[in-house]
Amino acid sequence: MGLRELPKVGEVMSKDMEAVQAEEPLIKVASVFAEKDVDVVLVLSGEQLVGLLTERVLLRPKVNLQQVKAKTFAIPVPRLKADDSVARAAKLMVENNIRALPVVEENSRPIGVVGVFNLLEACRPFLRGLKVKQVMTEDPVTVAADDSIGKVVAVMRDEGVSRLPVVQNDRLVGIITLHDLIVKVLGPRYRSTVGEVLGEKIPTLGTRAKDIMNSPVITCSPDDDLLVAVEKMRHYDVSCVVVIEGQRVVGIVTRTDALEPLASIGEEEVGVHVQVSFKLANSPSEQEKSSVLESVSSFVRRYGDTIGSGTVTLHFKEHREKHGEIHLIHCRARLNTDRYRLVGVGEGWTPTLAARAALHRIERQLTVSKELEQRYDVLSELAERY
Repeated sequence: MGLRELPKVGEVMSKDMEAVQAEEPLIKVASVFAEKDVDVVLVLSGEQLVGLLTERVLLRPKVNLQQVKAKTFAIPVPRLKADDSVARAAKLMVENNIRALPVVEENSRPIGVVGVFNLLEACRPFLRGLKVKQVMTEDPVTVAADDSIGKVVAVMRDEGVSRLPVVQNDRLVGIITLHDLIVKVLGPRYRSTVGEVLGEKIPTLGTRAKDIMNSPVITCSPDDDLLVAVEKMRHYDVSCVVVIEGQRVVGIVTRTDALEPLASIGEEEVGVHVQVSFKLANSPSEQEKSSVLESVSSFVRRYGDTIGSGTVTLHFKEHREKHGEIHLIHCRARLNTDRYRLVGVGEGWTPTLAARAALHRIERQLTVSKELEQRYDVLSELAERY
């Protein structure tokens, strides 16, 4: 399946949308997520799109959900047109780390929403032959069954994740998602404020993870076909599948992970395509983003003829460790081409430094490849630094 064979966004989008007005409080948004099976809630001013909200906004510390207005945290995400290709939609979702995007008319009036499953269902032929291990996130963050909900919330917030496998004695026993916290913790609290709770026990932050986790967990093997994992997510209506060997957690594959191959459709002709996503409390400046892209471009220029066609994907998130008010930044770089599938992890006090460290780890893996050693003067390439 090539770019010309792909359907348009207007052919696969859903016209069912959930929206709130910009002046409505976040508690209204929380109730929508608790009652509806949606990935995003649109924020409108009249009929005009202001932005959208995801469940992650409800994890923000010290936010009064009854007083803060929806427009305060509305995300100004990219907007799709009905005649855009699904490959462009996938690329934007991966780069912005979001599971759905609005489709608008010229006057910014939303006419639909396109989600991950809309895209995956439309492009199943392209995913054939791919394995789970090619797209999964390895060694995901986990929590213990006896950890408190307060700790679960803190880990999600600090690690920038919305789902956590629950383990006991190094064995997978359950999973907690951000949606679970909305439905099982925030939901009862909201209903109590409007007098709808009658004798219902409301979970507290001291409640243990095992008391609200989902079990059994939908799982797969690293060697399973990616389409098997996608079908499990669709059939069981879950946002991810935990990857295990025995009962040990070795990875996690999400709907967005499955989009990465689709996001690169049509890019092979130009060599290596770069995708960058940030999970940072404060969005990097345009200068910092340009510096990150230049670091990746420098890497691609040196090794482009060697690594083949595909993608270099960089994911940034904040660590708990801080220097003053500045968080240490973690970068996970993935090289996924027709010749190599390598991962490098790096840390730094700026996105650029973290990116360079992660790319350097991939570079070191490349230099020990026999093929690379035969074709290039490794010492001269290593002498040229970022």
